[in-house]
Amino acid sequence: MGIANKLSYRFLSILILTILVSSSINAQTLTKKQQDSAFLLHPGQERIRKIKKSLAKTFVNFTDNNLSLYGSLNLSKQNINDNGITTPINYLYNNVNSNNYNSGFSGGFRIDGIYNEKHRYSFSFGVNRIAVGNNYKNLHSLVPFIDDFTHFKADNVFTTLNIAAHYKKLLPIGDMNKYKFYAVIGPSFDYKISSISEENLINGAGNKAIINGDFGTEFDNKGYYILFAHYKYGVNMTSSSVPIQLNRFEIGMSIKTKDLF
Repeated sequence: MGIANKLSYRFLSILILTILVSSSINAQTLTKKQQDSAFLLHPGQERIRKIKKSLAKTFVNFTDNNLSLYGSLNLSKQNINDNGITTPINYLYNNVNSNNYNSGFSGGFRIDGIYNEKHRYSFSFGVNRIAVGNNYKNLHSLVPFIDDFTHFKADNVFTTLNIAAHYKKLLPIGDMNKYKFYAVIGPSFDYKISSISEENLINGAGNKAIINGDFGTEFDNKGYYILFAHYKYGVNMTSSSVPIQLNRFEIGMSIKTKDLF
């Protein structure tokens, strides 16, 4: 009985020792793999690292960036050339033509900063609710049977997403230690997110994209707020059976988010 106990004890001791040695070897192997993985990057990770490094180098000269919220009042009118429309649908000219500026509004955020320590710029992203007056370039008449008419009825209320990039030139006006005036110029882009009317879909004139050329002035009151007045000259970004030229005046204000929240 004592011999059996001794043999069992020895067998159990050998088994435990074998398990411990095996675990130690496996732990060393795992640690080695972990060490190797620290020096090996996945190809995707390597690409991400290079992209981050490239972006850091690209934007290193974009400094003093300030995030602001802005709001503005818009006055808009569109000039419409419906000469390419030959549909039998007629609209009385006096009912659709107003030839004036209607009011809308915009809101969003913008970033103002300095490039290479001397070139000032702004980027903005916002939503526009645009109401326009229509000015039809072509007038059709069939006297004495019908009054003056047009073949096309343009949408005069729509919503767009707007992206703008502006260069700001400091103007030597007044005491520049207290306030600053800037001349502003640059492109902007509008994309209509509101639905297009059936009249525009029928005539194939439902163009959603508008490219603008912007210029104007801005007044900066010690960085507390910015007052701006911009003019936007917009045209269809792609070809259309009814070319439309959109004129807009924006008058508004932007305030730094850190002063609001």
